[in-house]
Amino acid sequence: MKHIDDDDFGFDIASEPEAAMQINRELDLARRIVEETGANLFLTGKAGTGKTTFLKRLRDASRKRMVVLAPTGVAAINAGGMTLHSFFQLPFSPFVPGRGFLGEEKRFYRMSKEKRRLISSLDLIVIDEISMVRPDTLDGVDRLLRRMRGIDRPFGGIQLLLIGDLRQLAPVVRPDEWEMLRDFYSSPYFFESHSLREAGFLTVELKTIYRQQDPEFISLLNAIRDGNAGREVLCSLNRMCRPADQEEEIRTIRLTTHNRIADDTNARHLAILPGDAKVFEARIKGKFPESSYPADKYLTLKIGARVMFIKNDTGADRRYYNGLIGTVTGMTEDTVYVVPDDDEYDAIEATFSEWENTSYRVDEETKEIRQYTDGVFAQIPLRLAWAITIHKSQGLTFDKAVIDAGQSFAPGQLYVALSRCRSLAGMRLETPLSPNAVIIDRDVNSFIEQSRQSSPDEERLASLRDEYFRSLLAELFDFASLGIKLRDFIRVVKEYVAPIHPDLFEAYRNAEHTFFNKIETVGNKFITLYASSRIDSESATANQAFLDKISNGCQYFLQELAPVCTLLNETPMELDNSAYEQRLLSAADLLWYEMNMKKTILKGISHEEFSPASYMRFKAHAALADTEVSTAKSGKTRKPRKAKEAKEAKEAKENKERKEKKPKGYSQRVTLQMFRDGKDISEIATARSLTVGTIAGHLGEMVQLGEINLEDVIPSGIFTILDNAANELTAEGRQPDYQALRERIPGPIPAHYLSLYARARR
Repeated sequence: MKHIDDDDFGFDIASEPEAAMQINRELDLARRIVEETGANLFLTGKAGTGKTTFLKRLRDASRKRMVVLAPTGVAAINAGGMTLHSFFQLPFSPFVPGRGFLGEEKRFYRMSKEKRRLISSLDLIVIDEISMVRPDTLDGVDRLLRRMRGIDRPFGGIQLLLIGDLRQLAPVVRPDEWEMLRDFYSSPYFFESHSLREAGFLTVELKTIYRQQDPEFISLLNAIRDGNAGREVLCSLNRMCRPADQEEEIRTIRLTTHNRIADDTNARHLAILPGDAKVFEARIKGKFPESSYPADKYLTLKIGARVMFIKNDTGADRRYYNGLIGTVTGMTEDTVYVVPDDDEYDAIEATFSEWENTSYRVDEETKEIRQYTDGVFAQIPLRLAWAITIHKSQGLTFDKAVIDAGQSFAPGQLYVALSRCRSLAGMRLETPLSPNAVIIDRDVNSFIEQSRQSSPDEERLASLRDEYFRSLLAELFDFASLGIKLRDFIRVVKEYVAPIHPDLFEAYRNAEHTFFNKIETVGNKFITLYASSRIDSESATANQAFLDKISNGCQYFLQELAPVCTLLNETPMELDNSAYEQRLLSAADLLWYEMNMKKTILKGISHEEFSPASYMRFKAHAALADTEVSTAKSGKTRKPRKAKEAKEAKEAKENKERKEKKPKGYSQRVTLQMFRDGKDISEIATARSLTVGTIAGHLGEMVQLGEINLEDVIPSGIFTILDNAANELTAEGRQPDYQALRERIPGPIPAHYLSLYARARR
């Protein structure tokens, strides 16, 4: 039996479809839009058209600096990326346009310097399973990116690649959340995002289906997908509704609409089997959120159990794949023996397999964006397979399946279930399909129809390529952002430094005049001359005289910036008033970061011919370069330390602090400052070599003193659970202390949050 894993043709399917994909027009068009332009792209297509394969190839081959994100933990693990909320540190409350994330603004913008630098260096953000992303989430991301990057353009000027099928997984929005959002959005789908509409995006629909080969079945699937399920279509499908014999009932996987149905079916069949059950507990190392577990933490099996592999075999033999079904024939402490349905004699040894929870960070040596493993989840890669939900079947393909979709409740659910089958002959319906089972969202229908009418062609692609070339050229000679940072710094210098050093009044007046007349104004002239609509990228890159003018222009601006940089370096940066000095250094940091970015790019292009590729390369390295702020008064330099240096300096400082007698409450204040700097309880505990409980106690004292809000310390979801439990206890006349809360809340709430909440409620 051949297999396609979540639209993936790269490893397990025969070479013919792989070759066909290589000449697929839509896939090639999508690749060129992403690689050669700055246009946002929505890549969609029916199940089995190659969306996931496209993403995997893009990650391996693209020159652009990217991150891959997804709306849920499991989707992120499958895509090899992070969740949207984790990467951008988004709260889970709704983002209301004009108001922001309700009650979460402080936490929303508490982001480390390393994460800010990483975001500043991005060229491309990929969001997989975009159909599950709500519009308010995208608008929240837009707001963050504009602020983090200091660029008032949609998503801070970063290109978006959105991948998904609106006919499959729909976004989840609670009724109370929709009440807050309905005045701002017509529907809960991503395409209603205000920022995305402002940015604009192209749509490429993949049309070649590699999963099914039967023309009749493909036609029926298309009819269900598009909501054109007339009597003839339903009659054709309902022919597959027939009684099952006992053997078929046991050996054929059942796709159900609800978790409880699947769980009950699996539990019932497992209980019938003779013999003792064996439980395999997952082995978890590092950080791996429970919401992202890719398999059961406790896997209960018996000899004879029907199971499905939930991961591809990465070994040399490639003996199993995601979706392969078989029967358990033996078990040891860390191995399960499974005989696949298509091989009665050769058992597969299933041992513990690992999934990684990763995060994106910048490699300090290469300045490249790397993925680092934060945690590992190891488990036997199996799931009970008498039944699974339609949702969990997403991306899988079965030769035989029973479809129990009579209780379909979400748009696209029936289509997902039917499209898991490779052929009509391998499908059996549990109950006849009625028109009510075909649920279609009119907003999605309308959007898809409009998208199809405006699909880009070769002419549009050429225009976008030229537009991208001109936009980068304009960005090269745009000094407006640097000018803002310079003027902000000059205001601080005039207020705090110049009164002590009067000669700086005149020096900075001249510097501001020079910058405006010889840099900003001339830069705008360059933009008018060389980034005009008359220039196309192909002729420009072939015109040596044109490229020489660009390089000479870069040299000119470097020369004009040199005196300004000299003045900045000679400006005293140490003041007697620490608050004033901090404001001065903060303004200087922002200015130097922007200045060094611009100088690095100008210097690079002055020695290498301008092209989108060279510009993006210099820009990325500039965004991640260390910056220095001279403290001319002492002759020292402030420079961001490498991680090891920072750790050593921190340990030395803390050792010194321990030796000195500190005033009462000092330790609590240190914790408070670290919390305000963006560290969570666990990070503070690790950094200070204290327990999580001690740090929670410190923050509890700060809450009681009114220094911080309890809601800022405890994650919103946990806080809501605690608050509801406390209110119930109070209504019963009981004190919501630690023990009472622990008894009332059945879930695994961390003890330090319970203690912190109980202390604050005293």
